[in-house]
Amino acid sequence: MPSYARALGGVPDCPLDRVEELLRGSGHADPIGLHRGRTVFGPGVRSRTLGSGEFGFAPDEQAPPGGVPALRAALARAATARRRSAVGPEQVLVTRGATHALAAALHAILREGDEVLVLSPQWLFATGLIRAAGGVPREVPVFLELGAARGFDFAGAVERAVAPRTRAIYFNSPNNPTGYRLDGSRLGALADLAERHDLWLIADNSYESYDFTREGFLDIAAVGATTARTLSLHSFSTTYAMPDARAGCLISPPVLTEPLAKWARYPRRSVSTAAQCAVYEALRTPREELDRRRDHAAAAGWLADSTLEVPHTKASGGLYTFLDLSAWGDDGRFVHRCAQAGVGLAPGRVFGAHCGNRARLCFTAAPWQRVAEAIERINKIYGEGIDEH
Repeated sequence: MPSYARALGGVPDCPLDRVEELLRGSGHADPIGLHRGRTVFGPGVRSRTLGSGEFGFAPDEQAPPGGVPALRAALARAATARRRSAVGPEQVLVTRGATHALAAALHAILREGDEVLVLSPQWLFATGLIRAAGGVPREVPVFLELGAARGFDFAGAVERAVAPRTRAIYFNSPNNPTGYRLDGSRLGALADLAERHDLWLIADNSYESYDFTREGFLDIAAVGATTARTLSLHSFSTTYAMPDARAGCLISPPVLTEPLAKWARYPRRSVSTAAQCAVYEALRTPREELDRRRDHAAAAGWLADSTLEVPHTKASGGLYTFLDLSAWGDDGRFVHRCAQAGVGLAPGRVFGAHCGNRARLCFTAAPWQRVAEAIERINKIYGEGIDEH
């Protein structure tokens, strides 16, 4: 029998699907699913049909592999303002969400066996995508430590993980699943480290519009001289509440435009023109509306923080808090008990090898009243488990 590739042989199926099964079997008519990353928002701007003269392509035409020129130009202008340095449309690759953007970035820069430092806990599919690209993920626990210890040596922890085959550093900030946000000083330390060791930086900016701090979101590409080594991922599903469009983008240094154009052309060809049209329209969402959504998410995070009786991380951005179950038991048993009570949580172990006693809660996945109801059930289950111990 012919052999086959085993790049993802050690990667389990999506655990969130298993949580869905548990919720369906719980007997609850209306379970509260806080296990998936989502919001209660709808698209901020009503889509309209754009004429080919305005957008360059009709919705039923096939788009170019890298994206419709009008959309790439608009995204380049936005990136130029965000980074405070010129970004050309040729540096923008329109992708099928942030997942495709990360896959493209990894395939463009990795050689077989190259290592990628993954600042951990991390988005649950990051390590699998690294393996699929022929790379080796090396988790570097930092986000829980940063949240717990003021004197934690962030730069030292990352630098000690650098090895001869290290090729890149991947991180997302605000962080999924902890809600921790890297500030300018830590991004600067990361930039200096990448410069010293000549590493690529892969910045997952999926939660850029949900930074709750006074300073606001900062792309590492705007820090120091990192633009020549930074690949920035952006998710329109998250920013503009349009997950059905399955669209995102990757902004890369000029040196990578050719390999990324090839990666866009061959495996995926192009993103749906209709989806790109919807994104083009979404870019018109008023800043005030995006700020309102950020404030809503921050208030939902405050609600979770003030009512949870389970130890957890305090979110300074994003949509999540990470529950600490070390005094109760492992994540699998707790997630199963919560699902039986009609509440969905994501098991912690999928966000890092060191997170088997954690669980992720998305506090924007349901209206506030429903989140409060779910937290009441979670507190009850946690308290019962403590009593059993």
